[in-house]
Amino acid sequence: MKTKMILKAAEKFVVDNSPGILTGLGVAGAVTTAVLTGKASWNSALEVRDLREVSVGDEKGEPTSKQKFELVWKNFIPPAAVGIVTVTAIIAGNQIGARRTAAIAAAFKLSEQLNEDYKKKVLETLGFQKEEKMRSELAAEKIEKNPPDKSMLIISGSDVLFYDELTGRYFHNTMEKVQQAVNEINHQVNNYFHASLSDFYWKIGLTPTSISDEIGWNSDELLDVQYSPVMYEGKPAIMIGYNNEPIRGFDRLQ
Repeated sequence: MKTKMILKAAEKFVVDNSPGILTGLGVAGAVTTAVLTGKASWNSALEVRDLREVSVGDEKGEPTSKQKFELVWKNFIPPAAVGIVTVTAIIAGNQIGARRTAAIAAAFKLSEQLNEDYKKKVLETLGFQKEEKMRSELAAEKIEKNPPDKSMLIISGSDVLFYDELTGRYFHNTMEKVQQAVNEINHQVNNYFHASLSDFYWKIGLTPTSISDEIGWNSDELLDVQYSPVMYEGKPAIMIGYNNEPIRGFDRLQ
């Protein structure tokens, strides 16, 4: 039973890490192929030299290409075999990696679709006013769990405290400028086919993150911001949500 469990665990490890294992085999195979090819070439050169010396000594003349080939071809069987295995491992690793990437992308897309369907169902069930009230309550809970720095509660002029739902960051801006940024992003999408989340962050006064360059919007779905107003410590605040969440591969033209 213990042996069976060990074998099962080993099998799972190999399956889970097969792309990395195959890539490692490919690298090792490439090095081994180079070493074996060098060794085969060296041995073949020595054998051809000996054959030439014998042929000249027996006054048979210079060995022909056919004679040389028949003498040395077996030397190159090991590097050729290792090379075939190496190429096979690299191709198999790439295929497995591509299939897994496609599966993750499909799952991500399905998750997005389920999230959209859930939002629509909530809106249909509760109605617009109740759904808006629920969003404001959820926004208040999120801000309570992740409160802003006290210095950010000082609001000057018409600036409002905003909370970005995706990154949990706060920033000051006006409703007019944020909405203008939304319009500019959608104008960019309509004219240049795509815009990244980083583009939007720059426009509203937030610095991009490590992920914001990789996700965004394209002509399939424009940026659609959802505003959830709340009060925090007697000050107005607005949580920014995304009806159309930014997606990976937004900049790939279909």
